[in-house]
Amino acid sequence: MIKRARRMESVRGFGIDRVAAAAADTSPRSGRPVLRLENLDTNLPLPPQALAETIAGLATPPANSWLPFTGDLDLRAAVSAFTADRAGHRYDPEREIVITSGGMEGLLDVALALVDPDDEVVVTDPTYAGFVNRVRLAGGIP
Repeated sequence: MIKRARRMESVRGFGIDRVAAAAADTSPRSGRPVLRLENLDTNLPLPPQALAETIAGLATPPANSWLPFTGDLDLRAAVSAFTADRAGHRYDPEREIVITSGGMEGLLDVALALVDPDDEVVVTDPTYAGFVNRVRLAGGIP
């Protein structure tokens, strides 16, 4: 059996875990389809244009290589312009903006980069429950 790191003891489940388990258990028994929204894992088809663009992108060599770990500079510059337009502050795309594979990866990256063990972290209420566990995983106290 794989031994889990001690830091995992602070990572608790949250309500959506119970909803997901109930949905997984209910759908086969009831014989009715259950639309799973807790993790956006649906059986809805992709729009044809999105599927075609994805397939076309797979055939493009630059789309099939490792990007810089901080993300494409043109995309970071676009994010800088977007936030400057809306928030009135321009972040440096070369030093202050990182593109991640998704929001949850970004939240974990931020927590691991900024939170030291036993740091107290202010969390809004309500909040995304997954963020609380990311703070705990980084050693922080939500």
